[in-house]
Amino acid sequence: MENDMTSDLATAENREQLNRFVIEPVSRVEGHGKVTLLADDDNVVREVRLHIVEFRGFERFIQGRPYWDVPVVVQRLCGICPVSHHLAAGKAIDRIVGAEKLTPTAKKLRELVHFGQILQSHALHFFHLSSPDLLFGFDSEVQKRNIIGVIEAHPDIAIQGVKLRKYGQEIIRAICGKRIHGTGAIPGGMNKRLSRKEREHLLEQIDQITEWSIAAVDLAKNYFLSNTPLSETFGTMPSNFMSLVRPDGA
Repeated sequence: MENDMTSDLATAENREQLNRFVIEPVSRVEGHGKVTLLADDDNVVREVRLHIVEFRGFERFIQGRPYWDVPVVVQRLCGICPVSHHLAAGKAIDRIVGAEKLTPTAKKLRELVHFGQILQSHALHFFHLSSPDLLFGFDSEVQKRNIIGVIEAHPDIAIQGVKLRKYGQEIIRAICGKRIHGTGAIPGGMNKRLSRKEREHLLEQIDQITEWSIAAVDLAKNYFLSNTPLSETFGTMPSNFMSLVRPDGA
């Protein structure tokens, strides 16, 4: 899969004459990728391509398998966001068997495990992958701008990131049995309840987790607002994607 931003100057006829620069692997992303730059002799970039180098093939090799296998199989797409794949497949088989109306308990458990997934994934991305740029700046020393640098210079923030991710994974473990690649969704519901002891264990830490989460949002917000040129241009890319919000805010 490639996403290319190609100049009219980088035509098929002259592409081979351009100088090629490859960044591989791309670090601090959830997955694998590389970037290819094509530049002329004056170092003017004529073409940039982002290559997603992973091949999965799940759409093909789940064909012909029992439908109840799919929520377990497809979560192997990823070790960071398996819950999202698991629940998407779970919702699909709900439709297959005509069991889309879940009990209130099953619905809440699916929502809770997905919130755990969102928390641990966002904590990983924000603290481990993004915070070095936010804390040290995009122009800082490259050798220092990584999670090790964050641990050395901002140990409190680094520890918060680790513990936030751990808490999200504990939610997943409590509901799905394992932190990674557990099982929970079955046709029409869930295969396990959340015990009172597990619930109380999670509630013991919720105030601290909430406080750290708010602090992380404030860190990103304050950085964004204090870097006006960056906030006006960073991440701006015209596309055909559109975000919709339901009347209930979802």
